Amino acid sequence: MSVKGPLDKRSPIETLNKVRVKTKSIGRILNRLILLFIFVIFPMVMVIGADDRGLIEVPEIVKSFLNTFITILLSYTMATILLKLTVDLFSNSFEGTGGPEEKILLSKIYVAFIYSLATVIIFWQLGTNIENIFLSISLVATGFAFAIRNIILSYFIWLILLTKKPFKIGDYIKVGDEEGLVKHIGLFYVVIDPHPSTFDDYFKIPNKVFLEKPINNYGKGKFFSEFDLYVKEVPSSLNSMLLSMRENGKTITGSDAAFTLDSDCDGVMINVVYKAQYAEKDIIKDRILSMMIEELGVNAVRS
Repeated sequence: MSVKGPLDKRSPIETLNKVRVKTKSIGRILNRLILLFIFVIFPMVMVIGADDRGLIEVPEIVKSFLNTFITILLSYTMATILLKLTVDLFSNSFEGTGGPEEKILLSKIYVAFIYSLATVIIFWQLGTNIENIFLSISLVATGFAFAIRNIILSYFIWLILLTKKPFKIGDYIKVGDEEGLVKHIGLFYVVIDPHPSTFDDYFKIPNKVFLEKPINNYGKGKFFSEFDLYVKEVPSSLNSMLLSMRENGKTITGSDAAFTLDSDCDGVMINVVYKAQYAEKDIIKDRILSMMIEELGVNAVRS
């Protein structure tokens, strides 16, 4: 007896709609292929065939160009069709083996492999031997890499972020002075949202920044935060107040919070350390501050 997991809860209507969308997509691809063959490839093939039978005379350079163009067009067209039909199957075959970042990476590698294979086939069909093919590809790749070295650097940093996983989508991180929820890990930017529950004010951090600045990953759970509240004078009942603050702080945060008397060159202060999720840390801080001001009295707090 088979047991269906969460992914099997799709309704029959949803499954049917997905099949219909896929069928329409395949139909559009086939229609475009037919039009391409009728209006572009077929006339070229007819011209070459007529020349071979002596019906018309086509200059050799034109005939060579037509053969080359047909080979390139057919190879990349078939590669595109193959990708349209198989890229989803390829990505879905890794279901459960990683997050969305890994699936994106594998899909892009698969696309690059298919188009690279099509390019090699084109050179081979044009009569170039394998050694010259790889030599030409190496020379072109070297020059191209030098021209877009910044893009390539960003791409390799993207690979590092996906494979080494210093953070994932959904983690709360801090890089330099910027912090927030990771919304997207892209080829050139990582999208960070500092206020995911209140404002749509996300920003983009270039990938190269993650090599230049340290990364603090707060994860998806609670982490320690702290702040200081300066007081004008130490009340005589401070110890009982601190005990009361700790009990109230436990109620606010859902875990232990530390309230410690301390001082520095600016004066006497109460240092507060508490645990909270990133999205709630400012809200909890405001609640703790309100509770402390109520305990101490407004006049006892120094702005």
